[in-house]
Amino acid sequence: MKHTKSPLFLGVSLLASIVFTYFYFLYTHEYPPGSYEKIATYEAHKVFQTRILVTMTANTLEPTLPLLKACFQWIVPYPIGYETLLQLLNSVFLMILLLCMPFLYEILDTRLSPWWAFVLFIPLGWNYIAINGFFDGAGLYYPYDIPSLTFFALGTLLFVHRRWKLFYLFFLVACLNRESACFISLAGFLLTIRFSKSAHTFLQKNRTIILHISSQAALWFASRLTLSYLFRNNPGEFFETPHSMIDFIWLIYTGEPHRWAMVNPRWFLTLFAGIWLIPFLTWKHLSVSSRRFFLQLGTCYIVALAFRSNMMESRVYNELNVIVTACAVVGVHAWWRARQKKTLKVGTYP
Repeated sequence: MKHTKSPLFLGVSLLASIVFTYFYFLYTHEYPPGSYEKIATYEAHKVFQTRILVTMTANTLEPTLPLLKACFQWIVPYPIGYETLLQLLNSVFLMILLLCMPFLYEILDTRLSPWWAFVLFIPLGWNYIAINGFFDGAGLYYPYDIPSLTFFALGTLLFVHRRWKLFYLFFLVACLNRESACFISLAGFLLTIRFSKSAHTFLQKNRTIILHISSQAALWFASRLTLSYLFRNNPGEFFETPHSMIDFIWLIYTGEPHRWAMVNPRWFLTLFAGIWLIPFLTWKHLSVSSRRFFLQLGTCYIVALAFRSNMMESRVYNELNVIVTACAVVGVHAWWRARQKKTLKVGTYP
C-alpha cells in the first residue's frame, strides 16, 4: 500500500501517536509492585518483572537523555527524564501499529485506504484513557501494554506471509515484552490453517504450519521458564489470583463502586466504545478469515483473561483492541459494498 509510505500519512500517524501517548501518561499512574522504576531495576513483583523489553530498551537509551534535553527541552512542558524515553517508545510502537493496520485489513480480505487505520484510536482511547482514568477506572499504566499490540499485529502479518526469519526474531523479542505473544502464533495459525474432514489430509495440508506452531510453542515455553527462573527470587507470585468478575458484574447491577477498578462499574458496559458489536451486526458480510480472527481468536483471548487477569480492568484487553477494530472495519466495509451492489441492482432496468 503505497499510501502508508506517504509523508502525510507518516506525519499524521506520528503526531497522533504522540498526542495519544501524552494523554495516556497524563491520566494514568503506576501500580507500585509493577512500576517501571522497579521493572527497570529488576525489583518488581514476579508477574510484572518478566515483561522486561521496554525498560531494558529505555535503560539502553538512558545515556541519550542529555542530548534530548539539549535539543527538545524547550518544546516539552515538563522535565525530560526516564519517563520521556518510555513516552517516545510508546509513540514509536503506536506509530508502527498504525502502519500495520492497513496490511492487517488486507490479510482479512479487504483492501482499504490506510487512513482507516485511525479507527483503532476509538477503542484505544476509550479503554486506555477514557474509562481507565479520565472518566473513571483504575487509571493504571504499564510500559508493555501498547507494544504488545504492535508485536501482535506485525507478528501476525509476518506469520501469514511466511517471512519466517523475521518472524522468529520478532516473536522472540515479543516474548520478552509480554507472555501474550503466544496469541501471535494462534492468530497466524487460525488465518493460515486449511481445514479438512480427514485427519490424514489435514496433517498433510498443514504439516509446515504445524511444525512452525510446535517450534513457536517450544520457544514460548522456553522463554517463560528462563525468565521465571531468572526472577525466581523477586517478591510476589508468578500467577496472581484475579478479583472476582462475578462480584464485579453484581456491582454493575447494583451501581455500587468497586474497591479499585471503577467508582461507577457501569462504565464497563462501554468497553471498546461499543465497536465490538459491529462484527456481530455485520457477521454475514465478514470473510471466513475475519470470522476466525474475531470469534475463534477472540474467544481464546477472553478465556485466557478469565483465568489470568482482572477482567474488570479496561486495559487488560490488549490485543483484543486490534482484533475488534480490524473486524469492525472489515465488517462495515463489506456491509457498505453489499448495500451499494443492492442499490445498483434495484436501479438497473431490463
